[in-house]
Amino acid sequence: MTTKLVWRNIWRNKTRTTVFLLAAFFGFAMALFTLNLMKSISQQRLDDAKNLQTSDLQIHKMGFQDDKDITLFIPNAENVIQKVKENANVDVVAKRISTNAVAASPENSIGCEIKGVEPTTEREISVVQDFLVEGSYLSTDMRMPILISKKTADKLKLKLKSKIIITLKNTQEEIVGGSFRVAGIFATPSTPFDENTVIVNYTDLQELGSISEPQEIAIKIKDPTKLIETQSGIQETLSAEYEVNNWKELLPELNAFDAFINMVGVLFTIIVILGLGFSLMNIMNMIVQERTHEIGMLRAIGQSKFKVFSMLLNEAGVLMMIGAVSGILFGYVLILIASKVGVPISSGLDMLGIRPVMYPKLNPEIIIMVIVIAKILTVAIASIPAYRAMRIKPNAVLRD
Repeated sequence: MTTKLVWRNIWRNKTRTTVFLLAAFFGFAMALFTLNLMKSISQQRLDDAKNLQTSDLQIHKMGFQDDKDITLFIPNAENVIQKVKENANVDVVAKRISTNAVAASPENSIGCEIKGVEPTTEREISVVQDFLVEGSYLSTDMRMPILISKKTADKLKLKLKSKIIITLKNTQEEIVGGSFRVAGIFATPSTPFDENTVIVNYTDLQELGSISEPQEIAIKIKDPTKLIETQSGIQETLSAEYEVNNWKELLPELNAFDAFINMVGVLFTIIVILGLGFSLMNIMNMIVQERTHEIGMLRAIGQSKFKVFSMLLNEAGVLMMIGAVSGILFGYVLILIASKVGVPISSGLDMLGIRPVMYPKLNPEIIIMVIVIAKILTVAIASIPAYRAMRIKPNAVLRD
């Protein structure tokens, strides 16, 4: 009986109820869509940075992260790799040489970070090969192949098979140079990575720099939720001269960006629902004013203050939940469509590593968060007019 009464009461004024439900419908749909889009942007940025730049974990000699000194190599690297592989959560281990260098062509020169990698294992950790726009990944058919970005190619006016001179300081503190040929050109979503990174074969860079051991060991793990646990386990098996860092420590700005995106998303949701909440409060105030005599009569025939309060609170809750559920369903449909066709993003955001087109995915946690926030604010806001209704005096109403 109570449910039927609540349903009849909210439809007494069909126009007012319909206007509110439409506002709630579109408000919740946009909130859900925007939150999932922002979360997808954040997650994509994290995944791209991790898969392009760091991997899940890295091992260096203590102090290497400060200035990337080529002489700070990892002693007994093969023994270290064997110990790392004993960890049950480790999937792939790859060794790298990483140092600062100058890349030059007849037209121009730029400072860069040069990475020497073993193509077979590196393919299993890095996704650079997925972003090749020309050429191939460190082709074995070419002597001294190098991968450069489209931005680097444009600055140095290079194309496939062009010669590029790499100059660096070797382990004897001597300036040495080598001639490489462009085997492939990539264009990733990360502008900082593209502007700063060139990639060569591990053995080529090892020979050029007179390097006996790698400066970096990259690790891909099986279960990302056990990142800290795996990091601690590996660190415990190694001596104090080695430093094990996870991608969050290597890229702290990305972690901060993710926290910022989440905070903005929550604030956006609260603002949308607050707007709907104050609209709901205005509606409930009008309902209480219109039904003052009716509420007084109910109180006069014995209905308790609590029942009056709960009846009005239920009406507010039903109104908000109808708008929330229908809006969330519509938002879900929008996300499904956007996941297929994509959402264009401003091209100016590539400096932040954000792709020009995003394909958002539905995050169930966001749906739960939106519903919980909606319920809490509905109860908090609707309680004000409901409390006013509780204070209506039956005797005063009957005298009027």
